[in-house]
Amino acid sequence: MKKRFVSLAMACVMTGSLLAGCGSKPAEETKAADAKTETEAKAEDAAGEGAAEEGEAKAEEGGDFKVVCLVNGSLGDKGFFDSAAEGLNKLKDETGAEVKIVEMGRDETSYEGHFLDVSEQDWDMIVTGTFSTKELAEDIASQFPDKNYLFYDGEVNRDTVIDGNMMGIAYYSNQAAFMSGCLAAKMFESGDEKMDTDSKVLGFIGSMDTANINDFLVGYIEGIKYVDPEIKVLTSYVGSFEDVAKCTEMTTQLYNQGAQIVYAPASQSILGAVTAAQNAGKYIIACDQDIYTQLKDSKPEMAECILSSSLKNVGESLFTAIQGFKDGSMTCDKDYLLGLDSGAVGLAKNENYEKCVPEDIRKALDEIEQKVISGEITVGTAFDMSTDDIAAMRNEMKP
Repeated sequence: MKKRFVSLAMACVMTGSLLAGCGSKPAEETKAADAKTETEAKAEDAAGEGAAEEGEAKAEEGGDFKVVCLVNGSLGDKGFFDSAAEGLNKLKDETGAEVKIVEMGRDETSYEGHFLDVSEQDWDMIVTGTFSTKELAEDIASQFPDKNYLFYDGEVNRDTVIDGNMMGIAYYSNQAAFMSGCLAAKMFESGDEKMDTDSKVLGFIGSMDTANINDFLVGYIEGIKYVDPEIKVLTSYVGSFEDVAKCTEMTTQLYNQGAQIVYAPASQSILGAVTAAQNAGKYIIACDQDIYTQLKDSKPEMAECILSSSLKNVGESLFTAIQGFKDGSMTCDKDYLLGLDSGAVGLAKNENYEKCVPEDIRKALDEIEQKVISGEITVGTAFDMSTDDIAAMRNEMKP
């Protein structure tokens, strides 16, 4: 069931200034002293009340709220994990919450120990995400019904988590991918010198041949077909989340086979895809984070080939979900599915997008986006398809 995030209003309480009195005549010294004592007592009471109110305000804002995030990998992925960290750091900066991020690496045998450690500590919210930790996170949540968990990028199995102590945050990845497909297909109309209109072929490079990655593929292909059913698509999978060299090699093969633009839900391997695009002098559409903005200062030549990115605003969704949990508008017994309408997903409309994509195409894409939001366009999902269905779709799109 689709929900909209609810913003949290922050409250601040200020204390007033204190007044003091003093007598000028000897006959009034006792009276003045009494008045001063009474004034000081009132001042102390006011200061105490002010401190209490300030403490309550800080607690409301998050000063006494403790959040730990378990990363099933390492920071620096320029994807989900970095985005999650940004959201939690925003929570720390704006509310004063205590935040800790645990990088668990890729040794999955160590994950259970990390989950048990934080679950036995006094964290108010334990955050984790992506499919590789899903079953473990659900199992741990069922063992610690008095703890609160937030799982992002998936829905919670309520048959396992029966105590309503795990919130699920999922995203319409297929909607963002649909917009990426529309963008790639529309670029054949742009007149851009990087686009060879005699080769109506696009590419897709995914990290793994799994349902969550193929959800991007389904949306991408449907977006392409919505614009121009004659366009073909070459598809490859790295077979790893973080093999940059292999991703470079496989993406290069897609360009060599005629792909004019490649869409790359390639997880931590994505810099390999960007490198291949730079070497080929072609465009790439990145995934999960605004990679152009991250690279434009440090590697401007590489950044120029990034036409846009399909975004999953994981960090912003975590920030708002935790605020929603605190104010009661979001609860741990529900899953929240977020799409274009909430801003949780979409295209990165940065300066390079504005520069490379002609205005008429940008306007057309905005109109298509509104059709998806209104329900006029419904995007398919890999989660409703069998592996045979996915294979048939890939084969149908081959040149």
